[in-house]
Amino acid sequence: MENGVRTARVYQFGAFTIDARTGELSHAGRRTPLRDQSVQLLLALLEHPGELIAREELAGRLWAAGTFVDFDRGLNKAINHLREALADSAEQPHFIETLPRKGYRFIAPVTCIGEDAEAAPQAEPPRASSRRRWILPAIVLTAGIAIAIAAGIGWVRQRASTRPRIAALAVLPLEQLSDDAEQQYFADGLTDALITDLAKMGSTRITSRTSVMQYRGTKKSVKEIGRELNVDAVVEGTVTYAGNRVRVTAQLIQVSTDMHLWADAYERDVSSILDLQRSLATDIARRINAFVKPLDRAPIVKAEAYGLYLKARYAFYKYTSRGWQEAIEHYSKAIEQDPEFAAAYSGLSETYLVAGAYGAVPTEEALTRGKAAAAKALQLDETLARAHYALATAYTWYDWNWADADREFRRGLELSPNDALGRNWHGGYLTLLGRHEEAIAEHQRALELDPLSAIINANLARAPYRARRYDDAIAQARKALELDSGFALALFWLEGSLRHKGLFDEAVALRQSLATPEQAQLIARTFQREGFAAILRESGKTFEKSGALVTAARCYAQSGDKSQAMALLESCAQRRCSDFVSLNVEPDFDELRTDPRFQKLIRQIGLP
Repeated sequence: MENGVRTARVYQFGAFTIDARTGELSHAGRRTPLRDQSVQLLLALLEHPGELIAREELAGRLWAAGTFVDFDRGLNKAINHLREALADSAEQPHFIETLPRKGYRFIAPVTCIGEDAEAAPQAEPPRASSRRRWILPAIVLTAGIAIAIAAGIGWVRQRASTRPRIAALAVLPLEQLSDDAEQQYFADGLTDALITDLAKMGSTRITSRTSVMQYRGTKKSVKEIGRELNVDAVVEGTVTYAGNRVRVTAQLIQVSTDMHLWADAYERDVSSILDLQRSLATDIARRINAFVKPLDRAPIVKAEAYGLYLKARYAFYKYTSRGWQEAIEHYSKAIEQDPEFAAAYSGLSETYLVAGAYGAVPTEEALTRGKAAAAKALQLDETLARAHYALATAYTWYDWNWADADREFRRGLELSPNDALGRNWHGGYLTLLGRHEEAIAEHQRALELDPLSAIINANLARAPYRARRYDDAIAQARKALELDSGFALALFWLEGSLRHKGLFDEAVALRQSLATPEQAQLIARTFQREGFAAILRESGKTFEKSGALVTAARCYAQSGDKSQAMALLESCAQRRCSDFVSLNVEPDFDELRTDPRFQKLIRQIGLP
């Protein structure tokens, strides 16, 4: 590398631009931070694209003669930082190729703009013949530049075309190979963690846990699974956990061709399991997206705490009262083992708030402990998207704090836009604000990420129900019931939509299908003698006795007993019942909207 080489003011390569004078690197017009030594390293490579630049020459460029420094370590650190900024990979480079023990080569096409040149001496205007002598070389030069640029573009296109386009990916349940069959929670937990990490990176759609877990032990082919989940590729793998060592193998398979695009194995001490997860996620992401921002290096976690954390995740996804209680116990023990384990606090927060919404934990306890756990999680690691989503949900349903809820939802979406449960919660928030079209779109996005989730399918019925689009709500509720014929929320939105459509016979038949033979006969007699209003009054009494006051008020309002409905709602306002917040958008309360007392209750919610 010669000293005094002319340097371009600006270099362009791929979607990147760097100004040699200021050292400013930008990607697609946005500034990308780069350390000074990495700037000098990049410029040295760009000045001689396609050429081998020896490590010794680069060290001379980065450090002055006589500098006391570990050159090898410093150079490796600078090249790693540069690759991270360019989202490049040493194994499959797009920009910087490593020649082992020799140096580096810049392999992508480079465009130089505005070369610095020494000032030419002033001369008399050339004669006509001189002009003609210069015209031909200028034309040839211009044509050559155009050909070179076209060739560069073609090279980029050809290179891009060799990489399969993967817009959607599913991580299938990792197979548990340990001798202890009870360690299934460990494999499922690692699958969940890998999905979570991948969801944070790039724009590829990552299928959520609920949908992929249904393929554990499946005999279906990759093509069948890909078609059902509507993905371009799947990740398959195995987990072996023995002693304090964890070994994970993984392979990336293209659905359309059944071709293995990549495979690797990872082994770590269990205390470094979070680093293993993130290394695996980053490697996969780099193979499905040319520009992916790697995750920060994960902290060390105690083995006992991590095992309890995975057991808690396993219990949480049972979606039962007992499962949530088990999850709370496991998370709490994990935190006792490792008080700095941020993900455990985040999981604890999420569990309290979900359990509280389903009545498995008292509302006040769910709110207080859920918010405290989320705050602690974010104190330890501000990048935990699920903690932001949990906090946003608490602000929405329990505190009616709309500004803070909006801030936390925005941060969660920024950190992990592929989180199906987070988008599901955000869709619920949008419905409460009356932003129905946005809510439906958000629930549809959640469904794309988790197509086989009963709760997400059911909530996609809730959104059009609250928008008074009852035909859409009925159709979607029935789709949810195809996944789980007894799913309570889907039945709830279906029955409400049928009533508001005036399809009382169908609503009665639905209620009868869920009742005992004796109850079914009673429902039929009541409907024949007194109409559907009588059925609603009886339901109202049942819900009132059980403490579900808002639901009871809905029944009374629809049965025509407005006085009892208002009395219950005023009681709910004092208690700050969580589902009270839906007052403004619930169709069952349309009968009460002109009542000044009802309008006063709406104002208490403080909607923006």
